[in-house]
Amino acid sequence: MKSPWPVVLSAVAALLLASSGVAAQNSAGVAANSTIAVSSAKTGAVPSLVNYSGVLKDAAGRTVSSLTGVTFLIYKDQQGGAPLWLETQNVTPDRLGHYTVQLGSGTSAGLPSQLFLTGDARWLAVQIAGEAEQPRVLLVAVPYAMKAADAETIGGLPPSAFVLAAPAANNTGPSAATTSSATPAPAPPPVTSNVTTTGGTVNAVPLFTTATNVQNSILTQTAATAVNVGGKLNLPATGTATATAGKDSRPEDFVASAFNSGTAAAVAQTFQLQAEPAGNDTTAPSGTLNLLYGSGNTAPAETGLKISSKGLFMFATGQTFPGTGTGSVKSVGLTAPASDFTVSGSPVTGTGTLNFVWKVAPTSADSVNAIVKRDGSGNFSAATISASALNAASTSLSSFLSINSTGVTPLYAASNAVSATVIEGDASASTGDAWGVEGVTASSSSAAYGVIGLASSTTGNPDGVYGQASSPFGVGVFGENGNALSSVGALFAGSYGVGTWGDGGTDAEIGVLGTTGDNFAGYFVNDGVAYSLYAQNNDASGNLFLAYNTNNGNSCNIDSGGNLTCTGTITPVVATDSGKRMVAMSAIEAPQNWFEDAGEAELVNGAAVVPLDSTYVQTVNTGTKYQVFLTPYGDCKGLYVTSRTANSFDVHELGGGTASLSFGYRIMALRKKYENVRFADRTQDLQKIAQGQERMKARRAQPRRAAEVRKSPLAILEVTKPILEPKKRWARLSTRSVGQ
Repeated sequence: MKSPWPVVLSAVAALLLASSGVAAQNSAGVAANSTIAVSSAKTGAVPSLVNYSGVLKDAAGRTVSSLTGVTFLIYKDQQGGAPLWLETQNVTPDRLGHYTVQLGSGTSAGLPSQLFLTGDARWLAVQIAGEAEQPRVLLVAVPYAMKAADAETIGGLPPSAFVLAAPAANNTGPSAATTSSATPAPAPPPVTSNVTTTGGTVNAVPLFTTATNVQNSILTQTAATAVNVGGKLNLPATGTATATAGKDSRPEDFVASAFNSGTAAAVAQTFQLQAEPAGNDTTAPSGTLNLLYGSGNTAPAETGLKISSKGLFMFATGQTFPGTGTGSVKSVGLTAPASDFTVSGSPVTGTGTLNFVWKVAPTSADSVNAIVKRDGSGNFSAATISASALNAASTSLSSFLSINSTGVTPLYAASNAVSATVIEGDASASTGDAWGVEGVTASSSSAAYGVIGLASSTTGNPDGVYGQASSPFGVGVFGENGNALSSVGALFAGSYGVGTWGDGGTDAEIGVLGTTGDNFAGYFVNDGVAYSLYAQNNDASGNLFLAYNTNNGNSCNIDSGGNLTCTGTITPVVATDSGKRMVAMSAIEAPQNWFEDAGEAELVNGAAVVPLDSTYVQTVNTGTKYQVFLTPYGDCKGLYVTSRTANSFDVHELGGGTASLSFGYRIMALRKKYENVRFADRTQDLQKIAQGQERMKARRAQPRRAAEVRKSPLAILEVTKPILEPKKRWARLSTRSVGQ
């Protein structure tokens, strides 16, 4: 059948303005006899232009009879909302204000057909340049266009009612007649269908969102091999638990096929996962995730492998772990010299406790928690541990190890194993201020460090110190000078994850310092859409950013108002000569904050109304005098500007000329809220920068690290070489190099 679409669109496009009762509210604007009629270039084509006739009156109700810029707007609602479509045209009414325009003539595509596809109401508004938008009027269809609604049906029935039946076999013999009479006639199609849809997506599985509406579901199909779920796949319980029994979840089957040579047939191998209740009818019910298995037609049964609600694996009874490699599990036994102590109980082979009973009790002089030693007579006493006394393949301490020594290196640990962790600190408590490793120095020397990390290799990418926080709100490395700022701590605590945090507190001049000889002192990289560098100041009058050259005093500053102040120039760089040369362009500077716009318009019979861009108008103050510069693109007597309003300006040809030609225009208007700013004084800002630099110079003059600030840790260690013990330790360190 022929598509009803052109008829429907033609019917919708053939519109009239509302009846006189609706149009009466627009007495100051469009007259009640205003009409919209279809304009089409050829019979049968979908119209793209609509003739609109009306009477033009200003806000005071006076008839307008001169060339005027008029904006036509179509809305979804009678009040409020953004326009669905708008267009501005130059209108030339007659002496009584009557005029006719073609809506959609501003573009080659005309009126967009999507405006009327849904059949919802549409409201037309008219706005004369420089005046407020006049009340909207309802668009309605002409009487004959009501017939277009019937184009969506055939005789009142939907197209789905007309399904072709399968053609009967073209046989003329008696057998054919017998066959035809034996075949029951197909059921007649339904008279109507009340299931609707606004359209779906290819490969999406449909879903009834209501009893009569079909839309996309979260399921899609990839070719014929995969179904994708765009959300969570739920396998709920098979029922509701009672005190008698809990209920399993609905299972998920994974089926493989294996060939049985004995039966010469393929056999299904079914693995099944399902959640099962645990502790039913108790005060602490729980559940497990179980693995079941079945071969062929046998229903899957429990394998004994399951995972508890705490993530613990539980295996089948009597299961062993085969293999003899490093990854296998082996049983171990404990032996002890019978002459020193006895061992009772072994949790490795069974349940119970492991007890050590000393043959000879420690003396009363022994220190609590001290490491003990046994003399030749079997007596025990507190041991004195030297710097090199702890040397064992494996040592475990269950309490507190305290080493009091006057040596420079009281504890030394070394390992030549691949990927070794020589010293590991593990604070396993889940709450409290638990510290994995603590390094403290009480020295006031400039070469004193609480913790020092050295990466001695001259190749590869080693790290001297590495800090990592697994929490999304944690801090990988935190450095603090003095007391941390409470306001900053409250801002970041529990809100941001930080790789490195440097806090200068209330006393230090700098939170994080980066220095280099001739390279990047700071380098920031971001792989996402967020900022690579973010500067924030919590003080209402605090500056945001400063770039300063101490050699010549030049600087750029972003103050609390977001103003960029530079002693140099703003210079864009542009590629020329196919990218072989980069040339500098100078930005135009002015004592006031001017925003500019430019465009091109048409002069018709010596006159034109140029509307200002609606977005541009929101950024400038067109209530003050703005500047317009004109350039005619053709021969004329010259152009001049009149009626500079907040939304448009008029252009005329000198001497009452009637030329019709295009012209260019350039507008300069003052930025909103900056109308009275002229030659803003930034003297104090530059003075503050200079004062800050003098303060930094004074701090650098203090005896703090001075010449040692750029020395590597090994260079500092070389200064303190005599105090490092033992000598073997220094010999090993001195062979390392961490760069120049």
